[in-house]
Amino acid sequence: MGKRKRSLCQQDNHNDSLASKIMRTRIPDLPEVVDAPMLPTKFLCLKHLIVRLSLGTTITQAFDYFSLVSFLDASPSLETFILNVSEKGMIHESISAHPQLRHTPEHHHGHLRSVKICGFSSEKSLFELTRYILENAVSLKFLTLDTFYGDRCGQGKCTSCLPTPDVFMDVSKAISGIKTYIENKVPSTVKLTVLEPCSRCHVRRVI
Repeated sequence: MGKRKRSLCQQDNHNDSLASKIMRTRIPDLPEVVDAPMLPTKFLCLKHLIVRLSLGTTITQAFDYFSLVSFLDASPSLETFILNVSEKGMIHESISAHPQLRHTPEHHHGHLRSVKICGFSSEKSLFELTRYILENAVSLKFLTLDTFYGDRCGQGKCTSCLPTPDVFMDVSKAISGIKTYIENKVPSTVKLTVLEPCSRCHVRRVI
């Protein structure tokens, strides 16, 4: 396993009267970073967590998204979790090739209501993280899995969806994996939303 680098974290606590605490965490674009750091402390008041991962062409190992469970377990009051993933040039451990999923001991999250993952791919550890959330977030109401990361056509001045063809090719694998490993685990009390690139740009890029 590669050497861990300290992540860059910011908790907005400039106004202690605010009911919500927000943390934005960026895991830097370095080849040594292959999983999230274990957190030495807890964020007891943290309610909204945004994690942004930017993974570049120099990384030769699949990032272990399942390791982000440490952030969730360290935030017992968490209500909203957003994960933004850009995987350009990233090596995948695809769910289709490695269908055996890992599990961790139960750790119930009684406040987590909304989860969104942008850039959801066929990467196995993303499915493991999502399954962990479904099995442990007892108050979950909304789960959004967006298979696209970046600007969509029609947003501002953008005239076409921007990812590279290899990203579009992975979308069908991700959708298939969601149907096989995620949908049957979603409780009736949770609204699952799966977003794909627009059909016009998707077909054009694949062809």
